[in-house]
Amino acid sequence: MTMKQLARMLEASEDMTPTQAITFLSSELMNFEDKRTLFSILSLELKTNNIGLSKAKKWMSKIYDVFEDEIETEYDTYGDLGEAIYWFDNTNKENEYTINTFKTLIELDCGNMLSNSFKLINECVLKMSDIEVKWFIRYWLRTTRNGIKTSTLQKVIAKHYGKKISVVKKHCNFNSISDVVSYYEMNEEPPINLTHGGFVAPMLAKAIPMDKWPTNKIVDFKYDGNRYQIHKQEDSVIIFNRRGKIVTEQFSDVADIVRAYESDNLILDGEIYPIEGERPAPHSKLATRVHSKDKAEAIAKCPVKWVIFDCLMYNGVTIMNLPYSQRLIEMNSLPDQAERSTDNVMAFYNKAINEGFEGIIVKDADAPYESGKRSKYWAKHKPPQIDLDLVILSARYGDGKNSSYFASFDLGAKSENGFVKVTSVGSGLTDANLISLTNTLRKNVEDFKNNTYYFLPRVVLEIKADLVTKDKQGNYSLRFPRVHRIREDKFVADINTIKNIEELI
Repeated sequence: MTMKQLARMLEASEDMTPTQAITFLSSELMNFEDKRTLFSILSLELKTNNIGLSKAKKWMSKIYDVFEDEIETEYDTYGDLGEAIYWFDNTNKENEYTINTFKTLIELDCGNMLSNSFKLINECVLKMSDIEVKWFIRYWLRTTRNGIKTSTLQKVIAKHYGKKISVVKKHCNFNSISDVVSYYEMNEEPPINLTHGGFVAPMLAKAIPMDKWPTNKIVDFKYDGNRYQIHKQEDSVIIFNRRGKIVTEQFSDVADIVRAYESDNLILDGEIYPIEGERPAPHSKLATRVHSKDKAEAIAKCPVKWVIFDCLMYNGVTIMNLPYSQRLIEMNSLPDQAERSTDNVMAFYNKAINEGFEGIIVKDADAPYESGKRSKYWAKHKPPQIDLDLVILSARYGDGKNSSYFASFDLGAKSENGFVKVTSVGSGLTDANLISLTNTLRKNVEDFKNNTYYFLPRVVLEIKADLVTKDKQGNYSLRFPRVHRIREDKFVADINTIKNIEELI
């Protein structure tokens, strides 16, 4: 169970198709005795380490005793720090580091170069082979670039342990991937219950026609923020984003609010959205919280509001299987409730729009909480407007002040055979957005022809438009498309399909 074995496995799987990777990784598991540690690494179930790209470059220049611009030059060439150092230090050193050592190193708090963390990383990196350094840096920065997603790991687990994928997914809704593997190793079934710190895959809403809304309904405001799950046990508060990543540090002000609740042992489902005064601010302001290095400054620049719209555990009792109406009764004493109503739906909808919110969520009062499912029991409704999540397929550089950045993007939806172009878009993005997208897309260039760059499908944009059309040749287009936001919280697997597009015509 050495770091070298892990690095070689990751290197071998890097360019595989998902199907090939699943077969390969499941066969490789026999080489790793400590599968719990292995899967905690692969799934990025890791502590926050306070390292970022800029700081990592400085550390590497110090470790290798070279000027920072030498590191920068290599990085500009390869677009990936791990790959840059791989070629920068093309040696094959020997060591006896285990995957436990690997995990320890990538979880070290790297807040200060004068710390013991730097000394330890310095010592260990200089003893690593080139391939080990490459994968150490990628996992250190949490930018693995190897296509190993949660869904991939679930399929690997199912294949290796002879489980149905539906069973594995169900267990992963209530347990971390590493915990699921631990139970399977002992030939035991993982518990299907809730625990403090055990992320639960969220229930998701669907766009459902009004005539199919539940009859016994409760209606919530639809907030234009990000979805979060908050766990509270005494003074311990953990905030998870929609993907299950711990982001407590980014929202320490919200953590303090929840910590003051009189009720204890809670798992809450809700939204955090930016505000200006008492009204919701543009969603894009949340990027300040997510990406800023100075957390105190980010809190000052981007005040937020936290609202609760569901509760999975209350005072240590799991209530997610209760009807929604009953869950509301159980959590009624909690502050910061989402605004909701059982009265005139359209009047409530108009109230939501007038107050600056996105729309409403219509919920079945009799339904349980369906973890990890886009459920028919939650219907989302916004102003009559096409809202799609599409992936960037290609792009072109702009003109004038935008000549150094991609400014026109071709977007596609999923089809049975890959991706189909749906629209081209260039409006709705700030200069900062264009710079960020360009830096990201440059790392994923697959081809170039006719002044157009073609990319690996990695970056998802949320698009708003007035209408979907289809010409006689079968080509799709959107009327008045504009970018609403960059969906860093969504995987390509979650984008809209051509079937979805057809339903809108």
